[in-house]
Amino acid sequence: MLSQTVLLRGINDDVQSLGELMRALVECRVKPYYLHHCDLAPGTSHWRTPIEDGQALARALRGRFSGLCQPTYVLDIPGGHGKSPIGPNYLERAGKRNWSCRYVIEDFKGERHIYPPKPPRRTRSAAGKSDD
Repeated sequence: MLSQTVLLRGINDDVQSLGELMRALVECRVKPYYLHHCDLAPGTSHWRTPIEDGQALARALRGRFSGLCQPTYVLDIPGGHGKSPIGPNYLERAGKRNWSCRYVIEDFKGERHIYPPKPPRRTRSAAGKSDD
């Protein structure tokens, strides 16, 4: 069974309450599937959180809870255009488009890392042999 949860301001828009909900679902053998950004339905604006807040919340869940507790943060595009993932973007290209391409990847704390990491520099000892 899969769960679809709506992100609601003042109800489940903090890491603690949303994380507890996701864990409770998993304990009941329900997979947290979608975390919906609140629709633009009339009379619901007071429940909507900014998309950036939802992205930050999805990032915080990633750093604190099991992968089973991770729903996909989505926006149901008005006009019948379907759902689109709007979670945080962790990856950007930082180099050539060939086999030597590198990426910058951000962890859940916002720290950035190069992938693949640059290989360690090989040095030569006084005898002319590599230290490797």
